[in-house]
Amino acid sequence: MPYNNNDTKKSLRKKILFSSITVLLLLAVVMGTVSVCMVDRLSDANSKKIMTQLCENESYKFNNKLNLVKHSVDIINEYANELQHINGITDVYSDEYEQHIRDFAIAVANQTNGALAVYFRYSPDVAGSGTEGFFWTRQKDSDEFTETKVTDVLAYNSSDKEHVGWFYIPKENGKPSWLTPYYNENIDVLIISYVVPMYSDNGEFIGVIGMDIDFAAIVTETKNMDIYTSGSVAFVDLKERLSYFTDDSGSIESSKLSSTLYNHITTINKLNELLEISNNDGGTSVICCEKLSNGMMLYVNVPKSEIESNRNFLMILCVVITILIFAVSIVFIRKRTTQIVYPLEKLTEITKQYANGDWSGQYISDTDDEIENLSECISQMAKNTQVYIEKLNTLARTDAMTGIGNKTSYLELTENIQKNKHGKFDKYAVVVMDLNLLKKTNDTYGHECGDILLKEASGYICRVFANSPVFRTGGDEFVVVLYSDDYLRREELLLKFECGMNYPVEGIPGTVLSIAFGMAEYSTENPDYESVFELADERMYRKKTEMKMLRQN
Repeated sequence: MPYNNNDTKKSLRKKILFSSITVLLLLAVVMGTVSVCMVDRLSDANSKKIMTQLCENESYKFNNKLNLVKHSVDIINEYANELQHINGITDVYSDEYEQHIRDFAIAVANQTNGALAVYFRYSPDVAGSGTEGFFWTRQKDSDEFTETKVTDVLAYNSSDKEHVGWFYIPKENGKPSWLTPYYNENIDVLIISYVVPMYSDNGEFIGVIGMDIDFAAIVTETKNMDIYTSGSVAFVDLKERLSYFTDDSGSIESSKLSSTLYNHITTINKLNELLEISNNDGGTSVICCEKLSNGMMLYVNVPKSEIESNRNFLMILCVVITILIFAVSIVFIRKRTTQIVYPLEKLTEITKQYANGDWSGQYISDTDDEIENLSECISQMAKNTQVYIEKLNTLARTDAMTGIGNKTSYLELTENIQKNKHGKFDKYAVVVMDLNLLKKTNDTYGHECGDILLKEASGYICRVFANSPVFRTGGDEFVVVLYSDDYLRREELLLKFECGMNYPVEGIPGTVLSIAFGMAEYSTENPDYESVFELADERMYRKKTEMKMLRQN
């Protein structure tokens, strides 16, 4: 056969093209693999942070509700103790003493969200009867409390928790106690109770003061939680091994915890980290738990596939971009095969930097051809990835509502304060703040007005404490850390803050900006951040009570 030069040229062209494509394919695989690995590692870390933050935020909301009930009962108990020495009332078993407590207790219960019953019951040991005291209740759809027949404490055994556990449990504990959820037949509601044992000045057990709240209403709120798309939330009672949740119709359901799930939750509680478990359908879920102030656990369960959906999307996007770059490059690789060697070497070097986590380097080819386009695409991909990572970090540390630091950034600052590597926090003060009237604003004018009030409060705090870090740590709670010059001017700033508020909030009729606050400084009496914060928080609550009493008067 005659020598076919064209066939030979075609064969040689194919060899050159095949060799070039092979090199480019290897480069594309390296780029794709590095990008996928980086996205996988970074997304996994950020997903865990987001999941943990969601669980902490939701538990914080429920703890606020529970703490309000606890605070209300504690106020009634303090009033009862003080009443023993006020206005000449010294007989704690007199009708006058009981009437004063009843009137005050009903007034406090009317101001406590979710309160369905309030009571003060004398001990049969000193009253001579198991029916002494009062029990006032209201229906879920009613705003008024009415007197209800009291339960005879002596009619039931002390081990009967459902009927008289509210009396004997705090008495036996000798301290304020939360009762596990139980069904109250008197008001036909699933409730939880907070009860305080009361003692006379000489240590004699007088009786108990308590309040019942609608536990079903609290559980129902879990249905409105934004825990990804299909995440589930439940309340878990580890003592009784029960979980409470809402079904698809919104009804309250309870179920026994399996031994496996009980062990999982116990493990999470001890290790304080997320846990992956296998589902009955063969899938995997990520669970986390947070302990509530009443001793129960908030249990969050989210399918792992849903948590990883963003990561999978980014991984697919990286693969698609790599394939596109590879496909575009093939069109131009037939030309200038010799000229592509040097640019590819540079691209390989920059890729290695990216593989090592260094996204700062950039390389743009000046060959004025497809290699230049390829280098631009790779550089842009690196920039986009770096921007995305920075955006994730910013979102993880910024409160979406107000634009100030969130609890994550707050915890990072507290960690730096405790380490105090450079002596920056040798002297500092903590101001704990709580926005008043937020619930009233939400209930009266809607949550849009509540958002306006939150933003106005955040803006005002930032204006006064312009040189200090400001954080929103909860729904209506803020924290400011004062150091350096602001620490020296702390009293002046706090006076300016107090005098400058109480102005009308634009867009919310009849509402003024009112913020309760408390400040505490680092000292030998308060040698760590936690003790400083607790003192500031205590002072804030006292201030909040004073402001509340002034508004009522």
